[in-house]
Amino acid sequence: MLNKLLNRAQGYDIETKVMGITNHLPMALIALERLGATPKRLNEYFEFYVEKLNPLEYFPYDGEFKWLNHLGEKDKFGAYLDFYLSQIYFYGINFTLSTHIEKLLQGCAASAFHALIRLSYGIMQLNSKEVAFGLAHMSSHFLLLPEPLKSDMQPSALIDKALNAFSNYEAVGDSITKRMTDIAEHYGFANVNRYPEDLSLGSFSTLFSQLYLRSNNFTILHTVTSCHAMRVLLPYIQDKNTALKSYWSAALVAVLSINHLSLSGIEVASFKSTDELSFSDAIKSNDDHIIKLVFSCIEEYKYYNEINHLMILKEKLNTNI
Repeated sequence: MLNKLLNRAQGYDIETKVMGITNHLPMALIALERLGATPKRLNEYFEFYVEKLNPLEYFPYDGEFKWLNHLGEKDKFGAYLDFYLSQIYFYGINFTLSTHIEKLLQGCAASAFHALIRLSYGIMQLNSKEVAFGLAHMSSHFLLLPEPLKSDMQPSALIDKALNAFSNYEAVGDSITKRMTDIAEHYGFANVNRYPEDLSLGSFSTLFSQLYLRSNNFTILHTVTSCHAMRVLLPYIQDKNTALKSYWSAALVAVLSINHLSLSGIEVASFKSTDELSFSDAIKSNDDHIIKLVFSCIEEYKYYNEINHLMILKEKLNTNI
């Protein structure tokens, strides 16, 4: 059932009928199935969500198309999709990913991480067309950020310092991506664009989940789910340090696009297990972001045993753990 629905979902554009809002249907379907949704529920969710979407307009690429020459050109999505479908057909998923992903991660803030996340779901599902959609989305919406400088500070200290520096500035824009772009172009960003001594996804995952618990902020939610996506992608990346630096800068821009954020005041909970959780609330939900957040927190908790992810699940699943 899932593969049939994904095949149908791939006939729709990467944005909804509301311009600038990302189409989450394929990702939500994959997350729902992995949370235990029945075929009936998957079909029900598909029918609910598809009403928001426009059909995909297909634009084949020609022999003169050079993928590096059109990064960030949104109108080239169709050409990129055809290009990556061709690459995967001839060379396979692994080679196509390893050939292109390191450059694309330099602009991984694309569409507020949604392109990165869709790519990771395609990899998890081993769905060639979803991988092509993710790569095409990352390419056409590529958002290059200034390269960060090294710091001897820890991730949380760098976040605190950056938040203090931008405490009197309010990002401009009617979407997460526009506000992130505004921060990246701010003259003061260069002064705080530093990557931490502890350049590890584990430390990032802890920090972003902590920030989400503190703020319950929609933008921070995307740092939690994108951190999970980065973990899925890392095995295909040779230069992991450069990839993590790029991701850190993108996440820092996202954090700074939020007003009045703080790291303090996090509740401490006792250590428990996901075996005690019921995922029925998430499976019944029509909120694509909650579905994906719950799935990511389960996967991150299984990998890191980080209590923050369990606390997010407690909050979203309405259960006592």
